[in-house]
Amino acid sequence: MRRKIQFPIFIVGCPRSGTTLLQQMLDAHPDMAIAPETFFIRKFWLQRESYGNLSIDSNYNRLIEDIINLPEFQEMELNAVEFSEIAWNNSRDYPSLFKLILEQFASQRKVKIVGEKTPNHLLYMETLQQFFPSARFIHIVRDPRAVVKSWQKVPWSNGSLAKDAEVWRRYMATARLCPDLVKASLFTLRYEKLITAPEENLHNLCRFLNVEFHSVMMNYHQKDCLTVNTVREPWKADSKKPIDKTLLNSWRTELSKQMVSDIENIVWLEMKHLGYKTQTNPIQIWLKKSLAAVKQDVVRIINSFKQRLLWQIK
Repeated sequence: MRRKIQFPIFIVGCPRSGTTLLQQMLDAHPDMAIAPETFFIRKFWLQRESYGNLSIDSNYNRLIEDIINLPEFQEMELNAVEFSEIAWNNSRDYPSLFKLILEQFASQRKVKIVGEKTPNHLLYMETLQQFFPSARFIHIVRDPRAVVKSWQKVPWSNGSLAKDAEVWRRYMATARLCPDLVKASLFTLRYEKLITAPEENLHNLCRFLNVEFHSVMMNYHQKDCLTVNTVREPWKADSKKPIDKTLLNSWRTELSKQMVSDIENIVWLEMKHLGYKTQTNPIQIWLKKSLAAVKQDVVRIINSFKQRLLWQIK
């Protein structure tokens, strides 16, 4: 069975910014269902060359099987046989298959509005809008120092504060520079505001989505949501608990002054755009950036000089 989608909602943001918490809140709404992380663009659309021509049955079958084998597919409680049967009678393209996932999920949950939460999809909002012209995007933004601190506790950290901070910087720059057509369908929500004034900000979000606010959204933690598997992903456990305001500023005690400075040196420009204040003196950040640039120029000049000497020797 397929349920027509009014407009799909995509919750996006830098990982560890509160996307799962927001998913839980919206999923508690009686008219909404938010699917877990499919990573559809990264796992399937960006791998389309490896799948090859989908008009070839074996290629198309492999793609369908890979979608069905996603752990999230089982957690959405979708019917694999029904999905496969519809897919074989569907248009053989990626947008149609992604749409089918959302349609089946909406049908299974008997809701009017369906969405999906993959933080990484922030990097591909333009592609998703081409897939779904009526799509709406919710970008949740969190203080980079809190994000990077949180990344230290997950298995997919890049291994250094600087590299993790660079991920946040890249995500924020991508959102800031996205096309106007995407921006017209984009709602930016601060994690800090969601935590300190949840009802007010959920009201604002519901107005953006043109749906009625329901108080059950505030009691999201009381709902048994199978689409958040804390056994498979234990770092999401806090999203099944009541709001904890103490998490907002835990980075202030868990990160040293030097660690904060290292993060801010990477992300200060995007922090400025978003209105976050740095602890590090802006002049110190500017001097460090300037010295790094000078050092790069000196290294480049020295290497160029060495190369010319080698040519002369030869």
